[in-house]
Amino acid sequence: MTENDIFQIMFAGLQTQGLFLIGFAFLTWFAGRCAVVANESGNANIVSKIVTSAFALSSLWYLNMQFSYVSLVLNNAAHNLAVLKDSGSEVSGFGQNFIETYNASSSEVPSISLINEPIAVILVASIALILLSAIWISKPNNE
Repeated sequence: MTENDIFQIMFAGLQTQGLFLIGFAFLTWFAGRCAVVANESGNANIVSKIVTSAFALSSLWYLNMQFSYVSLVLNNAAHNLAVLKDSGSEVSGFGQNFIETYNASSSEVPSISLINEPIAVILVASIALILLSAIWISKPNNE
């Protein structure tokens, strides 16, 4: 496998994860719309709140998974470049920089982690709080 092959596989993986990310971002937006509609009706029963919460949290779970898969694709590419370098093949300056950026080694194979970078964790947690507060916190009844 050459450096070009590694980057081609990485780009294909990032494109795939990008498409899934768009789909799950749409589902998360739809969960937000469901939460707003449930709250605006003012008389949402407990079952609809539980179902809407389950839908919102499951869409967020898969959104978080896409962030995890993107990280895995990048770390796998850096690992494969490190393996290529250790096998004696020439790695470009960009490839070397990629290895250093992701602290890759040829001996440690990357694995998926559900805990992403701090900003991604803050993003997912804040969306969860927004969705759940829209579902469970009733608007004041000024009538």
